Amino acid sequence: MFLKRLEVKGFKSFAEEMNIEFVPGVNAVVGPNGSGKSNIADGIRWVLGEQSARSLRGAKMEDVIFAGSDTRRSLNLASITVVLDNTNDELLLGFSEVSITRRLYRSGESEYLMNQKPCRRKDIVELFMDSGLGKEAFSIIGQGRVEEVLSSKPVERRAIFEEAAGVVKYKQRKQQAEKKLTETRDNLYRVEDILSELEGQLEPLKQQASAAKDYLTKTETLKEYEIGALVEEVTMKHQVWTALHEEIENIEKQQTVSDKELKQQEEKRKEWQQTIENMEKNISAVQDALVAASEQLEKEEGHRRLLEERGKNAGEKKAEWEKRLWETAEKNKHTKQLLKQQKQQLKQSTKKVKELKEKLKENQSQWQYYVASKQEEIESLKSEYIERLNEQAAIRNEERHIEDQKTQFDQRFQSLQVENDRYLKERKTIEEHVETWNTYTEKLAKEYEEMKQSYQQLQKQWQQAAEESDQQEEKLYEAYRYLDKTKSRVNVLEEMESDYTGFFHGVKEILKARNTNIKGIIGAVAELINVPSSYVTAVETALGGALQHVVTETEKDARHAIQYLKTNKKGRATFLPADVIRPRSLSHAVRETLKAQPGFVAVASEAVEIERAYQHITDNLLGQVVIAETLEAANKMARLSQYKVRFVTLDGDVVNPGGSMSGGAVKQQKHQLLGRQQELQELKRKYAVMQEKTAALEKKVQQLKEQRDKLHRELDSCRQQEEKARTKLEEANEERRKKEAELARSHSRLSLFDRESASLKEELNKLNQRQQVLEENKTSLSGKIAELEQKIATLESSEKQRGEKLEELKECANEWKIELAASQETMSHEQSEVKRIESQDQEEEQFIRSLEKDIRLLNEQLSSIDGGDDAAAVDIDELKEKKAQLTAQLASLRRDKTEAGQELEHLKLRIQRMTTAFNEQQNHLHEQQVELNRLDVELDTKLQELQETHELSFERARQHYSLSIDIEEAKQKIKLLKMDIEELGTINLGSIDELERVSERVSFLTAQKDDLHKAQESLFAVIQEMDEEVRRRFSETYSVIRKHFQETFVELFGGGDADLLLTEPDDLLETGVDIMARPPGKKRQHLSLLSGGEKALTAIALLFSIVKAKPVPFCVLDEVEAALDEANLVRFSEYLRRFSETTQFIVISHRKTTMEAADVLYGITMEESGVSKMVSVRLEETAKLLEETT
Repeated sequence: MFLKRLEVKGFKSFAEEMNIEFVPGVNAVVGPNGSGKSNIADGIRWVLGEQSARSLRGAKMEDVIFAGSDTRRSLNLASITVVLDNTNDELLLGFSEVSITRRLYRSGESEYLMNQKPCRRKDIVELFMDSGLGKEAFSIIGQGRVEEVLSSKPVERRAIFEEAAGVVKYKQRKQQAEKKLTETRDNLYRVEDILSELEGQLEPLKQQASAAKDYLTKTETLKEYEIGALVEEVTMKHQVWTALHEEIENIEKQQTVSDKELKQQEEKRKEWQQTIENMEKNISAVQDALVAASEQLEKEEGHRRLLEERGKNAGEKKAEWEKRLWETAEKNKHTKQLLKQQKQQLKQSTKKVKELKEKLKENQSQWQYYVASKQEEIESLKSEYIERLNEQAAIRNEERHIEDQKTQFDQRFQSLQVENDRYLKERKTIEEHVETWNTYTEKLAKEYEEMKQSYQQLQKQWQQAAEESDQQEEKLYEAYRYLDKTKSRVNVLEEMESDYTGFFHGVKEILKARNTNIKGIIGAVAELINVPSSYVTAVETALGGALQHVVTETEKDARHAIQYLKTNKKGRATFLPADVIRPRSLSHAVRETLKAQPGFVAVASEAVEIERAYQHITDNLLGQVVIAETLEAANKMARLSQYKVRFVTLDGDVVNPGGSMSGGAVKQQKHQLLGRQQELQELKRKYAVMQEKTAALEKKVQQLKEQRDKLHRELDSCRQQEEKARTKLEEANEERRKKEAELARSHSRLSLFDRESASLKEELNKLNQRQQVLEENKTSLSGKIAELEQKIATLESSEKQRGEKLEELKECANEWKIELAASQETMSHEQSEVKRIESQDQEEEQFIRSLEKDIRLLNEQLSSIDGGDDAAAVDIDELKEKKAQLTAQLASLRRDKTEAGQELEHLKLRIQRMTTAFNEQQNHLHEQQVELNRLDVELDTKLQELQETHELSFERARQHYSLSIDIEEAKQKIKLLKMDIEELGTINLGSIDELERVSERVSFLTAQKDDLHKAQESLFAVIQEMDEEVRRRFSETYSVIRKHFQETFVELFGGGDADLLLTEPDDLLETGVDIMARPPGKKRQHLSLLSGGEKALTAIALLFSIVKAKPVPFCVLDEVEAALDEANLVRFSEYLRRFSETTQFIVISHRKTTMEAADVLYGITMEESGVSKMVSVRLEETAKLLEETT
């Protein structure tokens, strides 16, 4: 693990965002004084959780935020992120890269993030605990602090060795265990107190529960007899009810039959009535139809006469139009025949013109071809022919050279191939081994990852269960504390009540003796009244000493009480005889006036509660007292009442009748009389509720503990399996790495063959490609040479024939041009003639269509006239027949109506007789139903008693509570059981459940007590075990560091000696560590007497000793070598280089020698005032660049 990157923004002088990429080895940060170099070391310390602003060279934490410069405003946020390379998973987070971020806002808010997820500072501190990067580690040494390790006290210096020994986490766990031990002791004391109280309640509860069970037994027996008696009474009454119900049902059935017959007759009456109404409608409809038929008959006869006149004129016009149509059709036939002949002639002329044009075009093309001379082309082809022959000869020479080279390459390749085959066989075997180990390793890694995930999941579940268990247990003990506190307060209040604390001596004695020596004492005024909390101060002020006035029933009782005080010399008291005290009140006018004023609260007598029998007592004491909100309001109301009324404010200020005022601070009374009883009742109620909640919480805690213990067992088992899987995976990875190294060596040997063979193949390929190109060129040249020879011969022959062909083409062209002109003239004439004939044909067709349309319309008109005449004759005959039928139908309907009226009258008389009989039957039914309802009420009463009193239905009661004795005997037993129950007296039924609850609590608390004893013993054992581990680790680490320190000191100083000594060797848990040093040539002396350089080198020797004993991921050194001379500086630089293989160093320095030892240089500058910037140089790359340049 090493520091990979530092991202800074707004921290101290780094106003702009800046990323610093660190590398393993030595990283040097250089720059002038005041440029901000040391801010990098401060930033790393800050992001890892530093809380001290002084350690960061500031007065307060806000100082780390960029405060602005001459040209920049201040920022409101400082943020730093460190990115750590965690490839080896040293932080056990499962990520190859871990980022830690800390942000601070100027408002004071801050936040921590781990891999961009919010976390606590505690999480980050625990993450780096014992890793060498903890708070007390010696891995980050700030500017000027190298000597602090020497000047600090031995006990303080011990922290460095503890961090190196990895025991800080044990010390923290020990502190947590000790804290838990203290809490466990407190909880144990609390549980024992509660157990003692509950055990005292068990015996009385057992007695009460026994009486309650006896009560429940007798009550259950009484319930059985009562229910049995009720069932018997209900059964007898139900038998009477059933007989009566059957009789009513018979009557209802008879009524149903009668009612059905009556309804049937009524339906018949309605049907006859409807029939008569329908007949009247039909008669009316037939009469209307008869009148309409007569009118239609007259209309049809007039229409027929009109149609006969129109048909006569239409026949003559039709004959004339048909003759003209025939003549025009014959003429159009002749025109179409002529048009067809003319189009045929035009087609032939057009074809001839087209053929002549094509011939002329072909003639012109041939003329153009033959007109050009080809003598120059022949000469050009001959020159090209000679060039191609030369190229052919050059290609043959190059082919012979390529064949010689290919023969040499083949021989070299065969030699390499033999050697490569041997290496390939070796590599194949190694690859099979690597593949096998890779598969096996992947399988183990998968199993380990599954185990790890299971373990993490179980650990998370166990932590959640443990946290929840602890939280609920803490709540439980908090509840115990609340119960103790409440119980104590209840006891105090009860003691005050029983002792009448706060009352005057005389009043107290009277109240104590009121139930023994003195009769007629009702109580003190403070006991009798109930005052709302908001009015307590006002009422106490208004009553004053009257709160302790004693109310008696009569004057005689008051005299006896006074005599009692005198006789026994018990002090004095004021008495209020209830039979003589008279109420006092405000007049109605004053009361209404004051009510209307702002600030009026209430009349004091109305603000308190008291039994009605003693209301006149409070009216006498407070009836003329008014409560006001403020003193100012009281003054205003006093003026309105002419200072005749007493006013008291809510704060206790008083305006007396006459205008005098009393007021000021109200002294809190130690023993408040008002409200004490209310407080006691409220506390008892809260105590009971809290006891129930505590019992429920106890059960929940028990369940959570069982769940936590189960998960812990599973977690231990899973941890063991995970450890086994991890060991197997590490062994497999080691074997796999060995095989991979062998494979790499094999690849290295084969790579040489690959490079040589690739080179040979590349050369051979180039030769083959060149040979192929030459062959293609040779083939192409042969073709081109043959082609050129043919072209030259052809051109010389065609040149001779060209002249003869030109004359022949010229004569043909002249003949064809003359013939084309004549043909075009003929074609133009024929086109004009075709257009004229087509126009004539269209006109004739249009005229024919017009005549056909007119004739068709005329035929339709004639058909309409003929059809209308025939239809009119038919309609007239039908209308005459219809008129006769309607006349006959009307007469028949009138006869039917008369017969239906007679039948309807007979039906009405029959319905009247049936209705009279039905009403008499209905009256008898009503009498029987009244009797049935009376029985229903009696049965409902009994059933309701059964349901409400015993919460049973009749069926369930009859099934489970049947009476085995006579009902009168049962009633006698019910009476005796009730007497027995009364003799038991007051019964606490809750005592049974309370006994069970208290017994459960006692069992639970006893188990809790045992658990706490076990936890206490377990914590003692854990603390002892951690102490032993701390002693062992500290002793081992101390011995190793001591040995390395002795060697390193001599190496760095070039002589001398040094040692580490324990201040208390017998107490390894608390001993300090002292440093003894003797530079060469000097006596051993105290560290404070060493020079600055010697102190620095001694501290550096200790640092390297710690790093050698326990390598840290990275170490930040801020100008620790500033005081060293050149010789010591060289040795320091050598040590840096030596340890840089295991530890990454980030060195802030001004020294040249230190810079030369660095792998990377980072320059911090201040180009802009107050703002730091960075430049970096990799020295390895620079060296390579210089070598290449030289």
